[in-house]
Amino acid sequence: TFPSHLASGVTLAFVPAPECAPWPFPAPCRYRRMTDCYRPPGNETLLSSPASRATGTAFLLLAALLGLPGNGFVVWSLAGWRPARGRPLAATLVLHLALADGAVLLLTPLFVAFLVRQAWPLGQLGCKAVYYVCALSMYASVLFTSLLSLQRCLAVTRPFLAPRLRSPVLARRLLLAVWLAALLLAVPAAVYRHLWGDSLCQLCHPSRAHAAVHLSLETLTAFVLPFGLVLGCYSVTLARLRGARWGSGRQGTRVGRLVSAIVLAFGLLWAPYHMVNIVQAMAAMAPPEGALAKQGGASQAARAGTTALAFFSSSVNPVLYLFTAGDLLPRAGPRFLTRLFEGSGEARGGGRSREGTMELRTTPRLRVVGLGLGNGDPGGGAAKDSQEWGP
Repeated sequence: TFPSHLASGVTLAFVPAPECAPWPFPAPCRYRRMTDCYRPPGNETLLSSPASRATGTAFLLLAALLGLPGNGFVVWSLAGWRPARGRPLAATLVLHLALADGAVLLLTPLFVAFLVRQAWPLGQLGCKAVYYVCALSMYASVLFTSLLSLQRCLAVTRPFLAPRLRSPVLARRLLLAVWLAALLLAVPAAVYRHLWGDSLCQLCHPSRAHAAVHLSLETLTAFVLPFGLVLGCYSVTLARLRGARWGSGRQGTRVGRLVSAIVLAFGLLWAPYHMVNIVQAMAAMAPPEGALAKQGGASQAARAGTTALAFFSSSVNPVLYLFTAGDLLPRAGPRFLTRLFEGSGEARGGGRSREGTMELRTTPRLRVVGLGLGNGDPGGGAAKDSQEWGP
């Protein structure tokens, strides 16, 4: 049961065209009139603001220029890398993050044409399919970013788990779970996206309640909850590093800085998009004559610019990789990314890494003989570690 202003104060009625399938199935149907969908007060649309269109076009072109070759390089560098001890989990997550980002960047020419011509070029089915891929990429990116933060937290607080984190079985299960979750979470993007008239591919909610729930859940699942997990991981990681006598090794520190930069960039570049979501969700719940409802209509004009800024987040990660490990480039050449992950504590194993050193140093008289934390075997490698790292 919704408040009376949600039930009776809908600005525009939901009257589907005759050829449309029953709600909520995203069958390929066409809504021929803008009055078929709920709209906040005002006449703002995705293309209403020339400034937002110009900003969006600039961000999209820059994203394609940087992101397509950059993510392609990351995929080329990591996809064929098969170290004898197994690919580190962080490297696998970065690889699939690049795949998700590259997939959505391939769509930038369509959105540039949409903003410049102010007409959608692919029809109703293309409208749904393209925005579904965008939502799929968004959810996959945020989930892989969250897993990178969690992996970094475990590398610092539980270094003895490093051999398990290199397990191919664990990596396959995590990847399958992330992609399945992203496929499911992206479904509303196809359900609620329709072609308005013949030229505008935009959200189309049948009621104010649908708009409020959809936009709120998208922000909750794609921004609030994942970044709550990220902040929790970083709080634990920082507390552990401050309490340790030694920090992680140089390469482990590089990976830590890289993950921090990825998380920060994702949060900053996606925040404006989700702010528009929050404003429009609150406007849908407010009385239609109020100032908040009108603000929701005005915020629609900013949607093009904020969406393009979110696209730009898919192109910055390769730049971050270069700045984080660029000094490896003269020595390692195009394979500097593999050198970065080869030197991380996870790639070398828990006990021999400096991250493992931090764990061992804080425990007096700790014996590691027989634990298999040295070179991956339960024999002499561990014994050597006990002599090397024991007090």
